[in-house]
Amino acid sequence: IVENLRVSLGQHIAGLEWMGDETKAFAQDKLANFTVKIGYPDKWKEYTFEVDPELSYYDNLRAASAWYVADNLSKVGKPTDKDEWGMTPQTVNAYYNPTTNEICFPAAILQPPFFNPNADDAVNYGAIGVVIGHEMTHGFDDQGRLFDKNGNMTNWWTEADDTAFRAKAEVLAAQFDEVEVVPGSGVHANGHLSLGENIADHGGVSVAYTAMQNSWNGVHPEPIDGFTAEQRFFLGYGHVWAQAATDEEKLRLTKLDVHSLAENRVNVTLRNFQTFFDAFGIQEGDKMFRPEAERVHIW
Repeated sequence: IVENLRVSLGQHIAGLEWMGDETKAFAQDKLANFTVKIGYPDKWKEYTFEVDPELSYYDNLRAASAWYVADNLSKVGKPTDKDEWGMTPQTVNAYYNPTTNEICFPAAILQPPFFNPNADDAVNYGAIGVVIGHEMTHGFDDQGRLFDKNGNMTNWWTEADDTAFRAKAEVLAAQFDEVEVVPGSGVHANGHLSLGENIADHGGVSVAYTAMQNSWNGVHPEPIDGFTAEQRFFLGYGHVWAQAATDEEKLRLTKLDVHSLAENRVNVTLRNFQTFFDAFGIQEGDKMFRPEAERVHIW
């Protein structure tokens, strides 16, 4: 699936109308040089810190933090260990590191609702496929795009392409800015605080959908339980972000989280895709519909 996503993103980059050939070449080179880490590291990190049962929770926590800082400082002046992981295998998460140009998917995320080896391919592409595409797109979001294939902060964008990217990013930010996170609260989502994550979600859906289509090899899957493959893809994506949160929690997260609220990661993002409208027969007048002139397509 990861390699299918890489191929798909490469196809998308090649077909971008807003990006010139010079910048495309750098983007393709960066994509080709992604380091992929899946499951668990080849060597385990040594945690020499030991919890002292005689100390309080606070004192142990402070000692653990001191150990962590000292461990990081010990790396100063030494060659970068490219085999080191930024997450443990037990972490249900994934990441892209711009300074090493790597994407990582710990073992713990390779389980439902993100991934199920016994599930339908369309559902998996809508779930873990979008997560993979999300992390890949981070390499080309508002922050990741500032780094080259070797993890160095380098401007590889032409002025025209930089301007075009910023304009598209502003459209996406405005889409989230207009969302009132709790009806009647007057508090709106912060489209600039969450811009990088929103770009990654947007790109993840786009490239994962193409990767799913590529995987069919011209043979369209049959419906399952009355749902088409296209519908199952979007249902898989929505299922990943199903969440129950209080209004207080939504307001709290809006102030500090660089990720958009779960419901907006689905509903705002998908309103940019004609493929979503076609899958469910969404038309003008429906709540999820967004006119084509107001949609944005980045990656």
